[in-house]
Amino acid sequence: MAGYAKGPGNVDNDLLALTLEDYRPQLTEQWLSGIPFTKKIMESQNVDQITGGVSINEMVEFQDNDTAGFVASTDTLSTAINQIATQAHFEWGLLAGTVGILDTEGADNMGKNQLKNLLKTRVANLTNTFKEQMEVAFGQSSTPNINTFWSLIDIVDSGNPTLGNFGDIERAANTWWQATETGSGSMATQGLEDIRTAYHTVSRGGIDPVNMHLTTQTLYTAYQARLTPSERLQQGQKGDLEFDHLTFMRKPVFFSEQLLSGVWLGLNTKYLRFRINPAMHFKSQGFVRAPGGMSKSSVVQIRANLTCNRPASNFKLTGMTA
Repeated sequence: MAGYAKGPGNVDNDLLALTLEDYRPQLTEQWLSGIPFTKKIMESQNVDQITGGVSINEMVEFQDNDTAGFVASTDTLSTAINQIATQAHFEWGLLAGTVGILDTEGADNMGKNQLKNLLKTRVANLTNTFKEQMEVAFGQSSTPNINTFWSLIDIVDSGNPTLGNFGDIERAANTWWQATETGSGSMATQGLEDIRTAYHTVSRGGIDPVNMHLTTQTLYTAYQARLTPSERLQQGQKGDLEFDHLTFMRKPVFFSEQLLSGVWLGLNTKYLRFRINPAMHFKSQGFVRAPGGMSKSSVVQIRANLTCNRPASNFKLTGMTA
């Protein structure tokens, strides 16, 4: 690598590119652990890399094997091939941003370490912006286009999203692909009972309950006001310690400022997966200069999406008020 010398024209492209690549292994950890929901996804070990493919395919079981049952010793068992599974298809979402440096900044930050520190600050800023964009995408009222990650509002729903059938499976004709959705009311008079009922409804007899709740700050505060002091802030699993939270049925309750107003979600992260394409896993391009420009920039990209192979294990309460 050429020596670094002071001057606007001497920002070393190789140093910039290698430094940006050095941060790549840390980006996913910082990015996904930045908000409670994605931190819980990581704890469930449901962040996976999928190599290639124009879409994400999830195997989905939708019924039991109907050849099973109690029989007499002289009975004949059915040898029919049971169709117990199908595939859900999800498009990739693409999130991208740029990290840039002015020629004058390169001149002011002479030396390898100074330049690395400047770039580290820019990467941290981009990572935090990505976190905000992801939280907005997960909390918005509907998924606006195929380039965006699926919103939790669309995933946890009893009907098809406005963008199309979720996972290319029509919910209206396949009730097993629907989440439990209930219109609620005041937290003081109805909300707590609705949360309790929905929690038990999707828990499959209590053996497979939701493992986290997500709501708005307003409803979080209203729920907190209903609790006794001994029931309030709890320490969950070790991975939850950096996030203060309440609990419901010993499951953590978090809030997001980006979540749609009046919504309370019960999530079973065992069935939610964040799929990442390793070929575009915070992939950074080389630093390039626009013609006549006095700065250089690199594009950072991630191709991924949030999928679910059992929406029925989640619930959504809407229209809830404090």
